[in-house]
Amino acid sequence: MATVQMRGKGTITFPAKLRSKYKLQEGEVFTVIDLGGGSFLLKPKVLEVDNLSRRISQSIKEEEFDIEAWLPILREERKKYVQEKYGNLKTSGE
Repeated sequence: MATVQMRGKGTITFPAKLRSKYKLQEGEVFTVIDLGGGSFLLKPKVLEVDNLSRRISQSIKEEEFDIEAWLPILREERKKYVQEKYGNLKTSGE
C-alpha cells in the first residue's frame, strides 16, 4: 500500500511505481469521487476527444485513410459536442 501527502494548494504526488505502472503523466486529469467517511476514489478522466482520436487512429491502421471521407464525420461530432456542452450556439462558418 502506498501513501501520499497533501502539500500546499492540495497537491498530491503519486508514487513513482504507480505512475510508471499506469503510465500516468504530468497533466493527467482525474475525477474525484467522494465515497463518504473520508474515503475518496481517484478515477482517470477519459476525454471524448481522446476516444475519438483512438477511433480515428484505429481506422487509419485498419483501412486506407481518406481525409475527405472523415471531414463530414468530424464536423458532425464537433457540432454534437458544442450542442451538448454549450447549447444552441452557432459554430463559425454557419
